[in-house]
Amino acid sequence: MKKKILIYKIFILFIILSNFIYAEKMILRNGISEKTIDLVNEDRILRMNEMRLRIFFDAIRKQNNKFVLNHLATEENKKKLNENDEKEAKNDNGKYYGPKYSEVIANSSDDIAVNLIDVNAQDQTGYTPIIVAIESGNNEILKVLVENGANLYEKHPVFGKLTLHTACYYENEEAVEILLKADRRLVNAHSGNDGWLPLQDATLKSNARIVEILLKYGANPLLTDAHGGTPMDMATEFGKGVIVKLLRDNIKKNRK
Repeated sequence: MKKKILIYKIFILFIILSNFIYAEKMILRNGISEKTIDLVNEDRILRMNEMRLRIFFDAIRKQNNKFVLNHLATEENKKKLNENDEKEAKNDNGKYYGPKYSEVIANSSDDIAVNLIDVNAQDQTGYTPIIVAIESGNNEILKVLVENGANLYEKHPVFGKLTLHTACYYENEEAVEILLKADRRLVNAHSGNDGWLPLQDATLKSNARIVEILLKYGANPLLTDAHGGTPMDMATEFGKGVIVKLLRDNIKKNRK
């Protein structure tokens, strides 16, 4: 694990050095001016942040959770940084000699990005930490993200599915429970591109266990999607026998 972290750090240093060299070349080519320097610096920052997100998301996918937790902007990590900044900023008389953590965030977002990654950070392809965690089955990190304010209505950048629909699509049963415990309203939410309900994603995958979880949290088998279809229609049309029985039993139970 230590070796992996060391490799990550070396790689990040290499990227930083490469970007500085690139910046110097741009300045020499275009002439030194404040506007040119600003453009070069902006490009360098964007490229560096994108590389950091790629490394971070890769760590989530590979379940290198120690690395992820050390770089994620959790309330605990922000508190630690705040405490460290205050200690370093004080002189022997207890007076502040430098900026507080809040000032660093407000005035130097580039500096803070080097240390911590926001729970809702998005890369250029549209991926966010919560979608990557659900997709890769990294439920330890998913819990941390949910506890620290990750957007539960984030969309998958490719399918346009919301978080719960994504969990159903990838048959991540634990993620389904985690998300519904955090917000039960997700259970009957319509997805982005296809307008489906979570129950339809679970039905199409023939995952009876996830269907049971969704029904437990109040999923409605007769609720229509954006195209007028229902989960019961889908289960019947595609011959999902076990799912059909679960849905029928639920409908009968709720009619009593």
